[in-house]
Amino acid sequence: MDREEAKVKALKLIDDYILKDGEDAISMMCPQPGKNAWTWKEEREAVLNDVPCENRGDNLIDSILFSEKWKEEHENKK
Repeated sequence: MDREEAKVKALKLIDDYILKDGEDAISMMCPQPGKNAWTWKEEREAVLNDVPCENRGDNLIDSILFSEKWKEEHENKK
């Protein structure tokens, strides 16, 4: 999966959550100093612009790519 495919997958996932819960619903929380919660609207903007979410080092595209890589590596070990 390339970055553009992961972006499409991320946007679909985010849009599904926005339809279900609204764009202001919390998508992620992380106990840390500073900003520690993000909404689906913020997640969507980060994915559209392919930039990290504020006060985070990644966005959902990165998470999808990491998950796919992990899955491929561990399926090959079977």
